[in-house]
Amino acid sequence: MRSLLSFTREIIQNRKLVFQFSINDFKARYAGSFFGVLWAFVNPLVTVLTYWFVFGFGLKAGLTDGKYPFIVFLITGMVPWFFFSDTIMTSTNVFREYSYLVKKVVFNIRILPTTKVLANLYTHLFFILITLIVSAANGFFPTAHTLQLFYYIFCLCAFLTGLTWITSSVQPFFPDVMQIINIFLQTVMWTLPILWSPSAFSPRIVSVLKLNPLFYVVQGYRESFLSEGWFFEHWKMSIYFWVFTLGMLLVGAMIFKRLRPHFSDVL
Repeated sequence: MRSLLSFTREIIQNRKLVFQFSINDFKARYAGSFFGVLWAFVNPLVTVLTYWFVFGFGLKAGLTDGKYPFIVFLITGMVPWFFFSDTIMTSTNVFREYSYLVKKVVFNIRILPTTKVLANLYTHLFFILITLIVSAANGFFPTAHTLQLFYYIFCLCAFLTGLTWITSSVQPFFPDVMQIINIFLQTVMWTLPILWSPSAFSPRIVSVLKLNPLFYVVQGYRESFLSEGWFFEHWKMSIYFWVFTLGMLLVGAMIFKRLRPHFSDVL
């Protein structure tokens, strides 16, 4: 708990550095390409359009309840997933990517995973705006429920912070963790209500799938975009999510504290 509180305090104290570092990281990621930061938006858009074409016009799988246009149903679930998957991939490798800073005693490397979360948040906010436009074009306009997006963004950032503290601390000692995460992402996406509606499965199966904390976030995003309900209506899932996330934050802080002194030996 002391490590977690120390983490939080240092991020707050270095908030200006974190913000500036995240902007530089976002720019540097595409600095060597011709179209620059445009690629940050093109790749997810192509993915959405591909799924829309295949499942909306091709397969006609019937996994949604037909209550909403498929493009609206799809994009409201894909937006949080893009943020999660991009952040976990970029943050896990952060200490190896910035190994020259890790070896500097004067630099506080604790903030590095957080800068990656923030750098991916910029693209995420853009896609939230696109989703609001697409939803409005299909007759689903923002309401008071839409304000819940701020809450669910905070949920996802907190969850990612704890998870990336773990993965980024382990990666220098076990590089194969990146391959494991790739497999993890390919598998987990299909267990989340992104391309399917919970009403398409039995309550028993859905109750098992809800054990994944991301289920709570993805469903919360969709309910916020489509004004389906308030987060406090799912108070049991809210408690479960925050207990799980707090536990992961504590574990992440502990793992970083134990492994930090040995980073320079393996990088």
